[in-house]
Amino acid sequence: MMRIYLLAFLLFVFLLPETAMANQIKLTPAQLNNISLAKTTVEARESVSQLQLNGVLTVDQRRSYKVTSILDGIIFDVKVVAHEQVSKGKVLARLRSHALGQAQGEYLEALALFELAQSERERIKALWADGLIAESRWRKIESQYKTAQAQLDARRRKLSMGGMSGGQIKRLAGQTKTGKQTNKLAEINLVSPIAGMVTVMNIDSGQFLEAGQTAFNIVDLSVLWAEVKIPVANLSQLEIGAGAVLQVQAWPNKSYHGKLLSLGSEVDMQSQTLVGRIVLDNEDGALRPGMYIKASLDSLGRRGLAVPASAVFRVGDQAYVFKTLDQKSLEGHFVPTPISIGTEVDGWIAVHGGIEAGAEIVTQGVAELKSHWQYAGGAMPSEE
Repeated sequence: MMRIYLLAFLLFVFLLPETAMANQIKLTPAQLNNISLAKTTVEARESVSQLQLNGVLTVDQRRSYKVTSILDGIIFDVKVVAHEQVSKGKVLARLRSHALGQAQGEYLEALALFELAQSERERIKALWADGLIAESRWRKIESQYKTAQAQLDARRRKLSMGGMSGGQIKRLAGQTKTGKQTNKLAEINLVSPIAGMVTVMNIDSGQFLEAGQTAFNIVDLSVLWAEVKIPVANLSQLEIGAGAVLQVQAWPNKSYHGKLLSLGSEVDMQSQTLVGRIVLDNEDGALRPGMYIKASLDSLGRRGLAVPASAVFRVGDQAYVFKTLDQKSLEGHFVPTPISIGTEVDGWIAVHGGIEAGAEIVTQGVAELKSHWQYAGGAMPSEE
């Protein structure tokens, strides 16, 4: 029995130092002098990471317009071509419309009948006031006047719906009163509603343009959208309005700044991504829809423990840091401490567990300490 106790005691005496040696490192003063060490204290930090995404520039749909004619007509004069820059109100093309000519004729006829009814109303009103005609006659003329007025208003609205402005309608009526002839009757001007670029032109001179058919597309390119595909796993890190920095291959040394405008309503089932829309200024006009872009999108800041990336080393799949022992008598002692880590951002690695705030760790000389530790029997990477 005594021999068994003696054997157990000897095993304890000889194996304990080996176990202790594997769990911490003790360096002599000479060894410390040969290693350049730096230390820091573990603390909480506010981390702001950026998502690196690829995407493509598109037109801001709020700044894209289709120019159409409300009435059928024959194109006889084209003023601009595709890819031309135009100002707001510029005449893009002119067409002659039989329907407009008919509507103008109906308006002029209604105008003549109204003026006649107005003149007759004033004459009969004066006679009725003098008691020279019966009241029934006056009421009949008043009714005719109101009917003529309603018909004139209806014809005027028809011209407005046909694309004529109030000034054009007024000038049309004035031409009739002055007796001047014009060769511009039944002509419609297609004008640009905005300042922008003609991106699409669908007409030629002599072509019949149907009502509602698109003749031109005008786009304001001073503001563009960039559409990027955002992994579903990163959605919790984003919020609308997050800043973005974009680059294009054509100008690799220039950066464009924008903001996250919106997120799509559906997730792509195969890629598990969601379309994000970034809005950015393009005042210099250098960018064009269809260009591929690289975007760095700001994610939400998170506060938590973090350590310098230089302090972390791995053995197999496990991350470690070397923690110092704060007792003066234990100077030169270092404890390899396993930690649970997150992603690296700007040289700092988030720590989810394994070490507490305020602990002192080594940030320089980690490779030398790791060699001493493994030489002393510390953890070794597992064989594949």
